[in-house]
Amino acid sequence: MNTPTDLSAIAYLSSAVRPFSDDELDALLVDARAFNNSVRVTGVLLHHDRSFFQYLEGPADGVAQVYERVKASQRHRGLIQLLSGPVGQRHFTSWHMGFADAPGSALQSLAQAEWLDTRPALEQRASDGPLPPGLRLLTKFWQTWTKGPA
Repeated sequence: MNTPTDLSAIAYLSSAVRPFSDDELDALLVDARAFNNSVRVTGVLLHHDRSFFQYLEGPADGVAQVYERVKASQRHRGLIQLLSGPVGQRHFTSWHMGFADAPGSALQSLAQAEWLDTRPALEQRASDGPLPPGLRLLTKFWQTWTKGPA
């Protein structure tokens, strides 16, 4: 088990090189979940209008492996790393994908439901005090993309 000092997080923003079909988004979802699980990385991938925002957390070596895959992917461009560093605790116990627009498949609908079930915990944390930087970015992008409360 990791101690809090062993945990790391990365958040980034990127743009898809072209629109994704529902089948391509499903494949991305399945592949990312499988790989991230294998290296004990959790977090959230948000997708909206060819834009991606991802927050990853887990053991530093696992986060680094996932981020190397992300950087090597030919599916997106304009990768901007927003933050990287140690985190005191894990904020997501599994990996989620959120869609600002209506999900196009049953798999995406299930992923969206998991994300929407997780959001109230973020809202509660925000009401308890300031969110850590990565979670602030995550909620800000979600709020911007959905034009509603985070």
